[in-house]
Amino acid sequence: MRRISRNFLSLFVSDGLTRVIGFAATVYIARLLAVEGFGLISYGLAFVSYALLFANPGLTVIGAREVAKTPQDRRFIEGVIGLRIVLAIIIFSILFIGVRFIPGDGVTKQIIIIYALTLFPFAVLLEFVFQGREEMEFIGMGRILQYGVYLIILLVFLKSAEEIAVVPLAFALGYVVSAVFLLAFYFKKNGYLKPRFSIAHWRAILIAAIPVGLAIIFNQVTISLPPIVLGIFHTNYEVGIYSAGYKIVFMLLIIERVFYYVFFPVLAKQFAKNPEKLKSNFAFLTRMLFALTIPLTLGGLVLGPRIIDLIYGRAFHEAVGVFRILLLYFMMAPINTIFGYGLIAIDQERRFFKIITITAVMSAVLIIILGMESGSVGAAWALLIAETISIILMNRELKKFVLFRSLRHMVKPFIAAFVMAVGLHVLGQWSVIASIIAGLLLYTVILYAIRGFTKDDLKNVTKAFTAE
Repeated sequence: MRRISRNFLSLFVSDGLTRVIGFAATVYIARLLAVEGFGLISYGLAFVSYALLFANPGLTVIGAREVAKTPQDRRFIEGVIGLRIVLAIIIFSILFIGVRFIPGDGVTKQIIIIYALTLFPFAVLLEFVFQGREEMEFIGMGRILQYGVYLIILLVFLKSAEEIAVVPLAFALGYVVSAVFLLAFYFKKNGYLKPRFSIAHWRAILIAAIPVGLAIIFNQVTISLPPIVLGIFHTNYEVGIYSAGYKIVFMLLIIERVFYYVFFPVLAKQFAKNPEKLKSNFAFLTRMLFALTIPLTLGGLVLGPRIIDLIYGRAFHEAVGVFRILLLYFMMAPINTIFGYGLIAIDQERRFFKIITITAVMSAVLIIILGMESGSVGAAWALLIAETISIILMNRELKKFVLFRSLRHMVKPFIAAFVMAVGLHVLGQWSVIASIIAGLLLYTVILYAIRGFTKDDLKNVTKAFTAE
């Protein structure tokens, strides 16, 4: 338990810090480049997001699971690295040739190619090794370096819209620093790694990874699709409005990321060694996540206009509608992640793949139709509808193997969050920061008063995830 507590705290703090740094960089870029320039950056980043997905078809997820089971298997780690290097070269070559056919002017294509350089440091990024070994502090330090370098380069070299190419270059260099840092720590503790180029070994890795990889690709393709659809069928202005709302929600999704990184290897080991504990642990995770996401969602719905204006300025006020819709998406996304990766942890990746495939196709169709029809608001609605369907299906599949209750854990957090939201509305004249602090205090008091969490619950936290 001590290790889990340390991992959770270190990753939560470091990921929170990197999200704040990354968000500060986003705000700096948005204010300096204005709506259209910000839209262009978001458009280019969407393409490299796809490239990174295809260069890593589930390898890090399966890698973390296998390293959790056999931490000292260097041969497997070297095989994954060799395969990722080859995939990075192939994907970069395809993108370099294909960029001429992508809609956009010369600057747009230059942005995409510079972003694509990120493929190479990403190929040797050892986060999956440290995740599998439950050494999250190294992942956290690497990310702080990555985003710190990114922000520093922006502040030093990005001074006007004419220097827009600095943004993707800083992004790639941040990955370089993080990759070198993790490699150096691994080499110091375990010796040098030699990438393994073995087709037979790669085949075995890919057989396990492809169902997960395709599912992740399908899911991330739909998440990255709105800026592309809006950029093609509307304007960079619409892309900027959508991205402004999504970037705030992305920062909140630190909750999803931390829970996945910390608890995925734990659940995988428990399934192999102590599966009877999975029921109580899934129930506990669901309860904890609802207690975090519901108040953030309702509070954001009330404070949305003031948050957008404070962060981006009045020029981005139209992003309020997108932000509110995506907050509802955020409320479900971390729960869905736990259910989905829970299936992978218990070796049910094919069921995970089936659900993601269904919902990804549905989401892509909805994003194209609603995005073309209603712009940024329509694209946000498409993500929300698809996520709702996905969480229903994931919950149903997981409960075929692990019986636990989930929906009942929404009731008390929702009651406490509703009271909080009313309080925030009444305190409408307070500053945004003061309102957020007051809202969190009010929510905590109400949740404790209605026994949403008790003293016994807090004691049980210390033994909920012990492996033995």
